[in-house]
Amino acid sequence: MVPVAAAAWGAAWLGTTGWRPDAATLTALTVGLGLIALAAARLRRTWTCVAVVVFTVTGLLTGTRAAQRHDSPVSHLAAARATATAEVSIRAEARRWDQTVVADGTLLRLDARGRGLRTAMPVTVLATGDAATGLRSAVPGARYRMVVRLAPPTPGDADVAVLRLRSEPELVTGPGVFDATATAMRSGLRGAVAHSPPRQAALVPSLVVGDTSGVDDDMRAQFQVTALTHLMAVSGANLTLMLSVILAAVRGLGVRGWWVRAAAVAGVLGFVVVCGQEPSVLRAAAMGLVGLAAVGAASGRRSLRALSVAALGLLWLDPWLARSAGFGLSVAACSGIVLLGPALVTALTSWAPKWVSEAVAIPLAAQLATQPIVTGLSGEVSLVGIVTNALAGPFVGPTTVLGFAAALLWWAPWLAAGPGWLAGWCAQPIIWLAEGGAALPGASLRWPPTALGVTGVAIAAGALAVVLPVLLAKRLAALGMAAVLVTVTLVRPVTPGWPGPWSAVFCDVGQGDATVLTTGGGGAALVDTGPEPGPTLACLEDLRVRRVPLLVLTHWHADHTGGAAAVVERYRPELILTRSGPAPEWLRHAAGAAGSQVRAAQTGDVVRVGDLVWTVVSAWQPPGDPSVETEGEGSAENDASVVAVAQTGDGLRLMLAGDAEPAGQAVALRAAARAGVDLRAHVLKLPHHGSSRQEPRLFDATDAVVAVASAGVDNDYGHPSAAALRLAADHGMATARTDTQGAVAVHRREGAVVVTTQRRGQE
Repeated sequence: MVPVAAAAWGAAWLGTTGWRPDAATLTALTVGLGLIALAAARLRRTWTCVAVVVFTVTGLLTGTRAAQRHDSPVSHLAAARATATAEVSIRAEARRWDQTVVADGTLLRLDARGRGLRTAMPVTVLATGDAATGLRSAVPGARYRMVVRLAPPTPGDADVAVLRLRSEPELVTGPGVFDATATAMRSGLRGAVAHSPPRQAALVPSLVVGDTSGVDDDMRAQFQVTALTHLMAVSGANLTLMLSVILAAVRGLGVRGWWVRAAAVAGVLGFVVVCGQEPSVLRAAAMGLVGLAAVGAASGRRSLRALSVAALGLLWLDPWLARSAGFGLSVAACSGIVLLGPALVTALTSWAPKWVSEAVAIPLAAQLATQPIVTGLSGEVSLVGIVTNALAGPFVGPTTVLGFAAALLWWAPWLAAGPGWLAGWCAQPIIWLAEGGAALPGASLRWPPTALGVTGVAIAAGALAVVLPVLLAKRLAALGMAAVLVTVTLVRPVTPGWPGPWSAVFCDVGQGDATVLTTGGGGAALVDTGPEPGPTLACLEDLRVRRVPLLVLTHWHADHTGGAAAVVERYRPELILTRSGPAPEWLRHAAGAAGSQVRAAQTGDVVRVGDLVWTVVSAWQPPGDPSVETEGEGSAENDASVVAVAQTGDGLRLMLAGDAEPAGQAVALRAAARAGVDLRAHVLKLPHHGSSRQEPRLFDATDAVVAVASAGVDNDYGHPSAAALRLAADHGMATARTDTQGAVAVHRREGAVVVTTQRRGQE
C-alpha cells in the first residue's frame, strides 16, 4: 500500500498546483501511464498497477476540483479584488498573527456587483483594527454576515479567496449543539487552568486542544529550540500518548477485549469533539490511531499498511493536504512511530516499565522521523531535542488526559478546577525542560535548509534509528548517550572565521530583517528583529553583543517585529525607535517591564549611540490607515517604514529603508533633498527584501558598492527578485544574500569595504 499512497500524494500535489496541460501533453501522459500499467500487469506487479490507477484517478479528480475553484465566480471576484457582502460559517477559533486576526471559514453566500452567489468553498478571513475584535470572538459553527474585500489566495492554497474584513461581523445564526458544546469545553479548559501559573495556563490548552493564544514569543522560541514545538499543536503523537495512558488505566482496572477497543474509540471521539472538526484534528485522529496500533499489537507491515490507507483516505477527502507541511510532518511522525517505535519500546522495556518505555519511545521515534522536514522548514537542528523529547514524553499523556477531563467538566467549573490544576503541574516538567534546554549554549545548530543539507540530516537520522535500539537496550549506554548529548550542548557551535571584524551584520533570520550595527564597547543597535526571536537572539550571541542601547522597529509587519518582545526582555534597550504613529500595546507592555523608552521616529531625527550615528531620512505616515492592508503584502504599512542612513565608527555608511516600496522611497528622496541629507552610502540593504518594486533613483542616490538582500530560502514571494538584483548590478553593486550565504558582515579596512558571509567566508 505504500506505493499506492505515495502515488496518490504525488497526484494530489500535482493536481493542486494549478497546472493545466494542453491536449498533447495530456494525451502523452495518459498513454505513458497506460503503458506502465500494461507492463506491470504483464509482469504481475499488482501493486504497481494499482498505484498507476490511483495516480491517474486522484490526479483527474484533484485537477477537476482545483479547476472548478479556479474558474468559479468567487475566484474571478477575488482576482478583481472586489468588495462584497459575504456570509461565512467559521470552522475553527480565530487566531492572532501579529496585529492581524485570522479565521478559517466556509463561504456560503456572496453578494457582489449586483449578483448573489451561493457556494460552499473554503476561505480565510483576515481582520485588523476594530474589526479584529469581532472576528476574534467569532464562534466556530456560527454563521456571520460581513462586508469584505476579496483577494486571491497564495497559489496552491485550498482557499478560493482571502476575505479582508471591512466591518464588524454580524451574527446570522448561532452554532449547532455540537459546535456550541465543543466551544464551551475549550472555554472550560481555559477557565480550569486560569488560576495556575501563567506558563502552565498557556501550555495546557496548547497541548490539549492546540490553543496557542496564551503562548508568548519567548516560550514559543524555547519550545522551538528544544524540538518540543509539536506539543503545542494537535498531533497524532500526542493523541497516541493520551490513548496509551487511557488504555493502561482501563487495563489496570481489569478491562479486556472489545471494551479496551471501545475505550480507545471513546478517547478518539472525545479528542475530536473537544478539539473541533477542522482538518488538522481529523488528520491527528487518524494518525493517532495508526500510531497506537503500531505501539500495541500490530506488526510493522500491518501498521504501515494502516498508515498508507489513512493517508490515502485523507488525501481523497482533502487533496490540498498534499501541499501541507503539517500533513507531511504527521505522516513522517507516524511512520517513525510505526517503523521505529516498537523496536525502541522493546529495547527500553528490558530495564524500564512498559508505560515509561512507550512514553519515551513515541516522541523519540517521531522526532527522528520529522527532523529532516523540520530542518527544511526552520534551518535548524535541535541538538538537545532527543533528550528533551525523551524526558518530556512521560508527562504528555497525563497532562492531556487531565486536560480533557477538565474540558469535559465545563458545566461544573468548581469540579474542572481540580484536574485543571493537576494538568498544569503535570505540564510543569515540560516547561522546565524547554527553559533549561533552550538556555544551553549549543541547544540548536543553524543548518542550511537546502536539498543537500536536508539529505545530510536524513542520513544522520537514519543512522541514529539503527543505533538507538541497541544503545537503549542497556541502561548505562542510554544514560551515557544522554550525558554526551547534554555535554555537547554546553558549548555553542561556532563557524570557523565567523564573524571576524564587523561594523554591521545582516542576520540570517529567514524571511525577515534583523540588522546589527556596532556602537562600540560590546554594544550594538538592532534594526528590526526578524519573524521569530530564536535566530535573532542567536545572531546577537554569535556577535558577542552584551548591550543593545538602541532598538529600531521600521514598521509593524511580523517579519520585522516577531522577536522584539524577547529582545526587549533580554537586552532592555534604553530607546526603542518606531515608525510614526502609536506603538502597539504588546510593545508598550514589554518596554514598560524593561524600563525602555518608546518613541516614534520623526523625519530629520539624529540619534547618537556610542560610535553610531543614526539619521532618520523619512518617517512617513501614508494616507489612510497603514495597519489595514491594501494591495499585495500591505503597501501602506511597507511605505510607513522608517528610512535612515547609519554611520558606524569606522566610517561605514548604510542605507536602511525597511520595506519601503516606490512611493515610500520617493518620499524619502524628497525629504532628503529638502533637508540636505547626504544619501550616499557604502551599503544598501535592498528595500522590502529585494522585491521587484523599487525606485531606481534611490539606487542612484546611494551610489553604494554593496547591496544586501535579507530573505528566506525558497520563500513564497520570490525575494530577492531578479529585477532588484539586476538593478543593483546595473548600478555597479556587488550583491550578498542571507538566503544563500547566511549572515552577512560588513566593515571597512584601509578605505575598502570588506564583506564576510557566514557560509562562504570573506569576499
